[in-house]
Amino acid sequence: MDSLRLTEEMNNIEYVSLEKDYCDQVFHNQENQIVHNPYEQEKRVLEAIERGDPEVAKEAIEEDFSAFVGILSDDPLRHEMNIGIVNVTTASRAAIRGGLPYEKAYTLSDCCIRQIEKCEDIETVKKLYKAVQLQYAEMVRDSKFANAQEDFQNSHIERCKNYIFSHLHGKITVQEIADYVGLAPNYLSTLFHRCEHISLKQYILNEKIKLVQKMLIYSPYSYIEIANYFGFASQSHMGREFKKVLGMTLSEYRAKYRRNGFLEGEAENF
Repeated sequence: MDSLRLTEEMNNIEYVSLEKDYCDQVFHNQENQIVHNPYEQEKRVLEAIERGDPEVAKEAIEEDFSAFVGILSDDPLRHEMNIGIVNVTTASRAAIRGGLPYEKAYTLSDCCIRQIEKCEDIETVKKLYKAVQLQYAEMVRDSKFANAQEDFQNSHIERCKNYIFSHLHGKITVQEIADYVGLAPNYLSTLFHRCEHISLKQYILNEKIKLVQKMLIYSPYSYIEIANYFGFASQSHMGREFKKVLGMTLSEYRAKYRRNGFLEGEAENF
């Protein structure tokens, strides 16, 4: 929209008074050498919130300037309330950019603005919105830390699973997996259970059983050959673990699911 059309639109919706107020305010500020506080201060606050750096945010929030913050209302209390609403709103957006879930950011902003509306003196308003700005920085910091921890955990769990998948053909110990990912065995077991809601040993067994199922369906190998291939102590051991997981014996499973042409007539019951 060009400037002429914009002016026409503004005239049509009675925004002429806004233009007049703007011109009057510019003239007044220039005549009285009034300037706004520098944007750099606001930028430092918002960048500190976005980084999740409460210490820097606190320093920037408490910076004192002799300049002007604008007049947002003729009533001093309402003026400070409006400043608080603006600060909380911009802080919430900085927090979202920093990784804070938007529902958390918006909810805190909503609550703070409602509290600002209840304030009866200027100092309470100032303390409230400054405290919330700092809280946003702390929330972003905690969110980043939690995400970093999750990334750390996920990377180790992913490496753990990759190692297991690559070594299913033999016996796998927690110690050797721990050595591979660079964690203590007990810590790895605890971390794996917390992330996957299953013990590391049970996960290994389940993965082996999945491949045993495929071998029973698609391969001509005997039970003992399959047991040896996947590192079970014996054919009986594999049979017991298989039945615990699937509720069927090896022969029952093979008879039910095998493809035609594989191991016709085998009848062991383990």
